[in-house]
Amino acid sequence: MEQAVLEAAREASRAPNELAAEVMALAAELQVFAASFEEAMAPHREFLATHGAMLPDMTSGALRSLSAMLGYAQRRVARSDATATSLLGGIALRREALRVLEMDEGTREAIARSRIRKASETFGERARARAEALSAAPPVSERLGLPLLAERCGELTALLQMRPLCEAASSSWREAGCAALRERFEAAEAELRTGLPRKIAAGLEKLREKGMAAVALDKAQARLDAGDVKGAAIAYDAAVRGAEGT
Repeated sequence: MEQAVLEAAREASRAPNELAAEVMALAAELQVFAASFEEAMAPHREFLATHGAMLPDMTSGALRSLSAMLGYAQRRVARSDATATSLLGGIALRREALRVLEMDEGTREAIARSRIRKASETFGERARARAEALSAAPPVSERLGLPLLAERCGELTALLQMRPLCEAASSSWREAGCAALRERFEAAEAELRTGLPRKIAAGLEKLREKGMAAVALDKAQARLDAGDVKGAAIAYDAAVRGAEGT
């Protein structure tokens, strides 16, 4: 079974891999041509500049197209690999389940307790790490010192999505981790609902004061006015980076 999955994955990736190799080879040829062209035209730059002529760009458009094709081929391969990995993992889990079913009841119960304990410990570690990460202030931009908020918005949203998991009875295997998260839920909800929008609005005002083009700021403001805090945070971060040239 595993061999059949691997063969199917290889076959699914064969054509995209071949296309990727051809694209990279053609891109290399274009880059060599561009370098040769630049070298050949170097003695004529002054003449062109004197007559207001622009040095033609012979390769940039083609290289952008090739880059897009390469990205498509790589995504196809990544999807095939991910599908094969998922199938192989599922096969392994099913075989392990069948093996456990053949054991006596005491052994099965011991295995179940061990796995529940391990899952509880893993969940607890991740929950504590998430809580600690939210205790830190958002990063700020290098030049303007404005907070960057898109990542913070994502962290808060992910935390609140875990809230239903922590409403189970205290005997749940997630309880140890949920204990570290429960005290964060209300604060996270308030920050996402009011704190972040206020920070975004204040940051946009500072950017306007510094004379940044209104187009990018208006885009973030429109998202904010529509109640799309995540979209506003992403657009705001982009505006901050644009103002700093990063």
